[in-house]
Amino acid sequence: MPLNKDAHTRYRTINSCLRNKKHKYPSLQQLADACSNAVGKEVSTSSIEKDLRAMKEDPPRGYAAPIVYSKQNKGYAYGEEGFSIDELNLEEEEWESLAYAANLLYSYKEVPLFRSFKEAIEKIHARFSIPYDHADPDFEAYVQFEQGSSTTGYEWLGDSYKALKQRYLLNIRYENIYKHEIKNYQFQPCLLKEQRNRWYVIGWVEDRNDYLTFALDRILELKVVEQKQKVRADFDVRYFLSHAVGIMEGDGKPTTVELELLEPLARLVLLDPLHHSQQVLSQSKKGIRIRLQVNINPELKHRLLAFGPECKVKKPASLKQAMTEMLEQTLQHYR
Repeated sequence: MPLNKDAHTRYRTINSCLRNKKHKYPSLQQLADACSNAVGKEVSTSSIEKDLRAMKEDPPRGYAAPIVYSKQNKGYAYGEEGFSIDELNLEEEEWESLAYAANLLYSYKEVPLFRSFKEAIEKIHARFSIPYDHADPDFEAYVQFEQGSSTTGYEWLGDSYKALKQRYLLNIRYENIYKHEIKNYQFQPCLLKEQRNRWYVIGWVEDRNDYLTFALDRILELKVVEQKQKVRADFDVRYFLSHAVGIMEGDGKPTTVELELLEPLARLVLLDPLHHSQQVLSQSKKGIRIRLQVNINPELKHRLLAFGPECKVKKPASLKQAMTEMLEQTLQHYR
C-alpha cells in the first residue's frame, strides 16, 4: 500500500530512534517529538501508536518490524538485534529516484572529492544497473549481492569525528572479544579508519601510555568529553599505518618480507596486492616471488595462513618460524 510522504518520514524517523544506541528505549512522547521535528508539524502520541502497529504488520502493508515495549525501561525497541526498515518496501517511485541518484554519483566517481569512495560508488551503480523486478518474488534468489558483515558502529562515527576534529576526549565502554571483557576507556582520538567494511578509531590512552585501536562496532557506550587536548606531536597520521597489513600497527621499523606464491593465487595477488609496497622479484608459469616492506603483525600472519599451500614465506627466518609454529598448532586440532 503506497505511503503518503508524512507517513513515510515518520516510519523512517521511528526506525532511526529505535536503532539509536545513545538514546535507547524512546517513549511515545519522545518518538512523537522526533517525528514532529522531521515532518515540520505536530504529531500526536496516538498517531505514533498507529504507526507502530502499522510497522509491525507483515509486508506489503508493513515491515514486519519486531517492535517491543520494555516495561522496565518504559520505552520501545527492536526485539531483533540489527533490524532496520531501511532496505524494505521501496515504492517504484522511490526506487527510480535512488537509481537516478546512483547514476548521477557514478558520473562523478573520478572527481578527487569522491575518489576515496570509488569502490562504494561502483558497487551502488552495479546494484542499480540490474533492474529490480518488484513482481518477481525470486529476484533476490538468483541475483545475490554481497551483504555487509557489520551493521553496527556507524552511530559512533559522528561523535568520534567531532572529538577528533575538536581535539576532545572520548569516554567509551568497550567489549574486547579476545579477552572476553568489557572495560571503560578514555582517550584522545587521532585517526578514523575504515577496513573491510568496518570502522576503527585509533587514539592515545593516557592510562596505558600507548595508542590503542578500537572497533566502532564493539563500542557499547560513547560520550564526548569537551576538554581541549594538545596535538600529539608523536603521531604522524600518514605514517602510523603505512607499513601495516590491516588495522593493527606493528612495533618498530618495517621488515622486508619475501613470499613465493603459486598459481592461481599469484595472479590474484597481482590483481589485488597485499600491500602498497609490493614488488615482483621474479615471475614464471608456476608463480611469482614478491617483496613487501611491512610490520609483522597478527593480521599479516593470518592473511598468509589463509593462502594455504600456495604461499611460502622465504624471508625473514623469524616469520618462517612463526608460521611453522602456527601451522603445527593448527595440525594438532586434526590429529
